[in-house]
Amino acid sequence: MNSSKNPKRRLTSNLLRFLILSALGIMVIFPFYIMLMESLHPNLISLPYPVKLLPKFFSFSNYSYLFKSYPIVKWIINSIIISIGTSVFQIITCSMAAFGFSRTKFMFRDQLYWMIMLMLVVPIQTRILPLFIFMSHVKWVNTFLSWIPFASDAFGIFLLRQYMESIPFNFDEAARIDGAGLGIIYLKIIMPQITPAIVVLLTFNFITQWNDFLYPLIVIKDNSMFTLQIGLANIFSSAMRGEGGGMGVALAGSVVSFLPTLLIYLIFQKRVVEGMNYSAGIKG
Repeated sequence: MNSSKNPKRRLTSNLLRFLILSALGIMVIFPFYIMLMESLHPNLISLPYPVKLLPKFFSFSNYSYLFKSYPIVKWIINSIIISIGTSVFQIITCSMAAFGFSRTKFMFRDQLYWMIMLMLVVPIQTRILPLFIFMSHVKWVNTFLSWIPFASDAFGIFLLRQYMESIPFNFDEAARIDGAGLGIIYLKIIMPQITPAIVVLLTFNFITQWNDFLYPLIVIKDNSMFTLQIGLANIFSSAMRGEGGGMGVALAGSVVSFLPTLLIYLIFQKRVVEGMNYSAGIKG
């Protein structure tokens, strides 16, 4: 009798789970759907109310106006340079630091590591003014060099070190017996085994830098150096006044801004989920 109830109970549980997840999925996707639909609405000066789920007419005129009237391609290139550049440097610097803290021993190693970890509880807002003052003194304001402080990250060091801690030290010992030095152990043994963590770090940092608004707003003054988010803020400001093509053009810019992060997630989705699941199982 229990065996007959279990399938029904399991079916009910699965159906309930499906309905809940479907409802949550619709709640998440619905704003992006409206954004996309309204961006295809021609001559949209202000947002209609109530919002139409399916406009009568579709046009790419807003996108055409966006790329013709604004240097959005330049803004996209700037955002790509910053996002990819900081991500690559973080992989290099954070992996080297994590390797040092995980696979080597030196004086005050643990104390130095926990001092770095304290940066995890310091919000970026408290560091922006000192960073801006420093950038002004060295004349790095309005240049890509302003992002050098983001070439390393406490979270990245923590994440990669946790992964490295899970790798048996037998690999290191075997490599040393074969005559390998620290450089070979780092490049040939450790790095290939922490690929999931590297993908997680790369994805998180790319999305963070791509969507960042506050720091670029402080250190960028020239229109040619705008990131996409700063450029979109100006477009939305004009749209709120009924200028610059209106709200349809602003929404078209939002769609363009959203596509790279969606693409990154779709490409690395499996790796990110795999890496996060693996990270959750690491203790240390």
